[in-house]
Amino acid sequence: MWDKGYIWFAHGERYAEISKRLASSIKRVNQHNKCCVVTDDAGAQILSNNSDIDKIHVLNNKPAGKFDPEWQVFQLSPFIHSIKLEADMWFTQSTDWWWNYLYQWNMVHSYHCRNYRDEVVKRTAYRKLFQENDLPDVYSGLTYFRRSQQANKFFKLCRDITENWPTVKEQCLINCHDAEPTTDVVYALANKMLDPLQENKIEYEWFNFVHNKNNINGLDPVYNNNKFLQTYRVGDAVYLGGYRQSRIWHYYEKDTMEQLDARVF
Repeated sequence: MWDKGYIWFAHGERYAEISKRLASSIKRVNQHNKCCVVTDDAGAQILSNNSDIDKIHVLNNKPAGKFDPEWQVFQLSPFIHSIKLEADMWFTQSTDWWWNYLYQWNMVHSYHCRNYRDEVVKRTAYRKLFQENDLPDVYSGLTYFRRSQQANKFFKLCRDITENWPTVKEQCLINCHDAEPTTDVVYALANKMLDPLQENKIEYEWFNFVHNKNNINGLDPVYNNNKFLQTYRVGDAVYLGGYRQSRIWHYYEKDTMEQLDARVF
């Protein structure tokens, strides 16, 4: 078991391909840069010879069309200290210093997200369920946890919520019409159940990422977010709407990096 590192889920060939880019960006800017990817057979074949991926977990028990069972991340992580990510992310600068703060806690959630201007976004059209149910505005795509009883309890509760979703959505949530549980909702509900008054909330303003969804950037769904913002890259620097990005970038649209590779500056 390694001391610390990054872990994410990447089922399917598409997510495996973008995982190589994420791992490359982590290695490029960080000294502490161990990477673990949880994937399926198809993904493992793509990632098996990639030197930026330090550990591959093959997980083939996900039913077709279902969300990844991300409550399993606690048991699958080969690290004592883990930061869980999303596959479609890109690191713009070093986060080595984060560990000095995160070490102090058993779990740290990322609250809210940022738009391309680095403004905090607390209310979006995507999170009406959160607002109606007064759920903590956590984003599962950036979560820190350490090997601890607290983290183990949290992820066991996430498992119970996921495996009993029809009952949970009827009895624990208002106006929830999701046929399948999403990881963000599962994490938020588990967070609220374990800490209803948020008395143990740990929130760091730097433990955020830039989210590239249209509504978060103030655009209607009819727009192509990257084209509207004239997203481009110069060397390792990424610019959105003329702003150079300094946080982890959750670019969301899966062909984003290929588009940037096609533009030479």
